[in-house]
Amino acid sequence: MAAWRRNTRLRSETPPPFPHIVPVASKKKSKKRKKEQKCVSSLPDDVLVEILSRLPYRSFCRVKCVSKPWLALCSDLDIHNKSPRTVCGFFFIGEVRDSLTFHDLTFGFGPRLVDPTLAFLGSYGRISVERCCIGGLLLCKCWVSRSEEYEYSYVVCNPATEKWTVLPRIENSDRVDGHCFMDADSLLGDYLSELNGSEHFLGFDTANPSSFVVVVPEIVYHGRVREVAIYSSETGGWTSMRSKWGSETIFAEGCEEAVFLNGRMHFTSLHSSIVTVDVDGEVWREIEVPKGHRFGSIGQSQGYLHYWDVEIDCQLSVWVLEDYGTRHWTLKHTVNVLALFGRHPRTDYECYDIAFHPDCNLIFVTDEETAVSYDMDSRTVQWHQL
Repeated sequence: MAAWRRNTRLRSETPPPFPHIVPVASKKKSKKRKKEQKCVSSLPDDVLVEILSRLPYRSFCRVKCVSKPWLALCSDLDIHNKSPRTVCGFFFIGEVRDSLTFHDLTFGFGPRLVDPTLAFLGSYGRISVERCCIGGLLLCKCWVSRSEEYEYSYVVCNPATEKWTVLPRIENSDRVDGHCFMDADSLLGDYLSELNGSEHFLGFDTANPSSFVVVVPEIVYHGRVREVAIYSSETGGWTSMRSKWGSETIFAEGCEEAVFLNGRMHFTSLHSSIVTVDVDGEVWREIEVPKGHRFGSIGQSQGYLHYWDVEIDCQLSVWVLEDYGTRHWTLKHTVNVLALFGRHPRTDYECYDIAFHPDCNLIFVTDEETAVSYDMDSRTVQWHQL
C-alpha cells in the first residue's frame, strides 16, 4: 500500500530581504477601472440598455468580459427582457394534424417565443399542419370555413416571425377543371390525382433564408410519378414538368417525408433508392440506399444527407452521404433504440420517428409517447416531455 508524502520545505526564522517594489501596475489598473466606471456611468441607463439590447449575441458576450462593472451592467434584467432571444427547439406534429406543440430547448425565461396555436392565422377557421422543415417553417392547409372540406389554401408560415405566404393554385394548360387528360404513353390506370390535391413538400435553405420552395410530385397509379410541380418564393409561381425519373420509380403509399438539401429535394422510393430533383427541374438523380436497408428514412445534418434505419433487433443505424459523385454511404453510428428509452419493447412492433439536429451530432427519437435526444458523440441521453 503506497503512502502519500507531503512535499515540505524548511523555512528559516529570518526571511531574506526583498527589494521594495512600487505597485505601479496596480495604480494603472485602478485608474483604468475608474475610467471605465466613469464611461459607464456617464450615459443614461435607458440609453445603455437600448444599445446593449441591440448587440449580436457574440458581441454581447464579449462586452460582459470587459470588466466587473460591464458584467454587472449586462446582467441587468431590463437588457435580457429587451434582447432578442434565439429560438431553438423543435415542433411535434401529432397524429391529428390539428395538434401542434413546440419544445423550447433554450430553457430560457421570459415570454413564449413561438405560439403553437398559430393564432396569427386567425382569419382561418381550421388549420392542419402538413409539414415542418429546418428553419422552423411550417406548411399548413387552411380552411376559411370548417364546413367546406374541399375549399382550402396552402400556407407557408414562420411562427417565430408570424409571417406567412399563401401559395397560389397550380395551373396547367393541359388541365380542365383541375384534371389532366391522359395520353396513351402515360396510361397507367383509371385513377389520377390532381396536383393541387397531391402531397406538398416544403424546402428551406439556411444559406438563403429569404426564400423557400415547395415541390409537389403527382403520384398516379401504384405510386408512380407522372408530373412534378415546383413553387419558388422568389418568383411567386409554379413550374410544372414531366417526371424524368425512371418509369420504375415508385413512391411509398402516403409518402410523407422529403429532405431539401444542396438545392435539391430528396424523396425515398420503394426501389431501394432516393430520387432527387433540383429547384429548376433540370437535374434528376437516383441514389441507392445502404445495402440491406431499403425501408429506412432520410434526414439532414451539418450540410450532409443522412439515412437511418431500425432493424428487427431494434438496432438503429445512421449513415451519411459525404459525396454525391461516388454515392457512397458511410456508417456513422449505431445504437440500440431500447437502450435509449431504457426499457423493453411494449409491443412486438413499434414505430419510431427520428429528427436530426441541423448543426451537431444530435438526434431526437420518439415512439409517439416519449421523446429523447441522443448525442452520438458523448452517447448521452436526455428526456423530453411531449
